[in-house]
Amino acid sequence: MKCNIKGRFVACLIAVCLLYMSILASSAAVGAAGPDASTTVSSVASSAKAAAIKFAEDNKGVTVDIAKSLWEYSEVGLDEYKSYVKAGDVLAGAGFAIKQSAADIPTCLVATWGSGQPVLGIYEDIDALPGVGHACGHNLNTAAGVVAAMSIKSAMESHQIPGTIKVFINPAEEVWDVAPLVAAAGYYDDVDVLLSFHAGTENTSEFGSTMAMDHVEYKFKGKAAHASAAPEKGLSALDAVEIMNVAVNYLREHLIQEMRIHYVITDGGAAPNIVPATAASRYFIRAPKYPDVAYARKRIDDCAKAAALATGTEFEIGFSSGIYNKVPSKSLALLAMDSIKSVGPLEFADDQVAQMKALGISGMPDKAIKEPTGSQSFGSNPIGDVTWKTPSTTLGVATWAPGTAGHSSEAAVQSGAVYGFEGAVQASKALAVMAIELLTNPESLAGVKAEFAERMKGMPPYEGKAMIPEVAYPEAPGITVSAADGAVSVKSAETAFAEDAGDIIVISSMEGDELASYILPASTGAEAGPQAPAEYAFKIQGKVDVGQRLKITFIDASKGGDTWFYGYVHAQ
Repeated sequence: MKCNIKGRFVACLIAVCLLYMSILASSAAVGAAGPDASTTVSSVASSAKAAAIKFAEDNKGVTVDIAKSLWEYSEVGLDEYKSYVKAGDVLAGAGFAIKQSAADIPTCLVATWGSGQPVLGIYEDIDALPGVGHACGHNLNTAAGVVAAMSIKSAMESHQIPGTIKVFINPAEEVWDVAPLVAAAGYYDDVDVLLSFHAGTENTSEFGSTMAMDHVEYKFKGKAAHASAAPEKGLSALDAVEIMNVAVNYLREHLIQEMRIHYVITDGGAAPNIVPATAASRYFIRAPKYPDVAYARKRIDDCAKAAALATGTEFEIGFSSGIYNKVPSKSLALLAMDSIKSVGPLEFADDQVAQMKALGISGMPDKAIKEPTGSQSFGSNPIGDVTWKTPSTTLGVATWAPGTAGHSSEAAVQSGAVYGFEGAVQASKALAVMAIELLTNPESLAGVKAEFAERMKGMPPYEGKAMIPEVAYPEAPGITVSAADGAVSVKSAETAFAEDAGDIIVISSMEGDELASYILPASTGAEAGPQAPAEYAFKIQGKVDVGQRLKITFIDASKGGDTWFYGYVHAQ
């Protein structure tokens, strides 16, 4: 009996030992699988980044072509017809779906490729400056952003990385608040993270903030009279403007220290011997956060009302637009720095340096990489609205020699030459590397989104405040609209659009009523750019007047998209 019990005990002991050894072996296998899986993910990311960099280098000519073309066009805000068609055609050729005239802005473009999450955005400005051309380097920004998006797409396809890319080409950054209109229209609502590049003198990234701002025009209406013979019969609108300005200057003491208020008188009357019947001023009201701007704006509006009451004049707000402060992202800024370091600083050959010296540029772009600082800028930027929708950062690659001032002729020269072009190529690589990191590393993206959520705690819901007055929109280049006897003709003498058989031209009123449409019977043989005049005649429903503003839509039959612009009716 004892022997039987002892035998059973030994058998059980052996079984327990075997089970324990099996558990140890399984644990070891699981432990081994973990690092291998992690290594595999890391390996995919590294390989995808290398592929994206190679694509950007192989397509260096595309970057230079876009940058050079936009520099030559030098189209100012809301007039970037050739520029945005150039960028859109390159993206369309790479397989992106193009949304033209986004947010009802003729030269605003959103390009999309892919499906599902995460959604990664690339944002770039495209307009030039009046008089000095691309002295802010937006031609480089757009070129880098477009090729970065193409590089990211190529790496995602070859490495089976899921997600969506959106490219936002933003017009009129220098003169109007377009980005907020696109944000208010919902185009950024599904974007998980937004990356951009800006030309300049430093290799760095930013996580500082900007000032929120309201831009307001105050208009007063009084009564004219002889300023010396019958002043008592006049009501001075200029007096109202000046009393308002005095009241605002006293108000400054009772606002936060960081508040900035500045104004100009845009209408001060016609002559000293006439009591001004009309007068107007334009104000910029700034603060680090938009709620402080909103509070100051209400107080300043009260100053205007009080000035009108004191002078017996009438008061109205003629124009009002607002932009939000930028919400910084330190986690994105640090990722951007890693990306800049991974592609390294630029190197220039002796002949390239000599080429720039011949253009009057003695230095060369800095090789140093500068760590970002979270400083408060006292300027304002329309992209602030976008950063209330999604976490964002802007990286910088040195495209200009040290000491070059933005908006200067020196900056314009370098933006259209080898320093700028090489910098844009380098920036496209850095943007692509950063994007791949976010697309392949869920922890990085989650950290960015967690920081954004923390920064937005307690902030009021976003409400778009921006607007662009209708008078700001120019006619499309080379488009002439004439009207006579129930007919409208559109003459296309220099347009950005190639016209083909089957394309449709639609004429509409600004209220949206269709007046006429025309199907092109044959191709004109025209390409984007200057061309021989092509004239199309329409019979219209209704009546149009000289000076009337019309909406002209080109519907591309072969590509399936449409784009539109404004035309003003001229005399026949």
